[in-house]
Amino acid sequence: MDPGLRRNDAASYGKLNSKEIKPGCLYRVAVIIEDERFLTEIPKIRAICVKTCKDALKATGLPGHFKAIEVNIMLSGDEKVKELNRQFMGKNKPTNVLSFPNSDLTLKNYREFPKEKILLGDIVLAFETISREAKKQQKPFANHLRHLVIHATLHLAGYDHMEPEQAEIMEALEIKLLKNYSIKNPYII
Repeated sequence: MDPGLRRNDAASYGKLNSKEIKPGCLYRVAVIIEDERFLTEIPKIRAICVKTCKDALKATGLPGHFKAIEVNIMLSGDEKVKELNRQFMGKNKPTNVLSFPNSDLTLKNYREFPKEKILLGDIVLAFETISREAKKQQKPFANHLRHLVIHATLHLAGYDHMEPEQAEIMEALEIKLLKNYSIKNPYII
């Protein structure tokens, strides 16, 4: 995350009590709003990001291993995302979302990590790109945003889509999670 950002900005803490995870897993999802247009578009953007991220984490199985999971989400714009995309991915253009895992955690090795707290990483979203894509795909901004938060959270949890088999697994989980919000499969055009 950008060194200029304070980790406690708009932080939200919460516990999920579910049969699928061990009671007491603490979630810390910090939402930093750098671009106020997100608030104009969705006044309850913080709550939506926090809930969506937590739901995605719950679906991964990681909460059954770790006692605490931390994720940072920055709501920014194309200029900032373009800069980060160029600096870290070697692509000189904005994109809708970037995820920056904080470790080498994968779905195969997560049990090797200490069971205490883990900072999974950072997610950065670009307002203009998300807005353009939502309009082009004729879907509500909030629905597209939820999909991107889920997608990026799954990347932080070790999911990937570089190989067809991996993509099938990741997309199936995204579709399942989106269905919980009554959002249609984003991969059917």
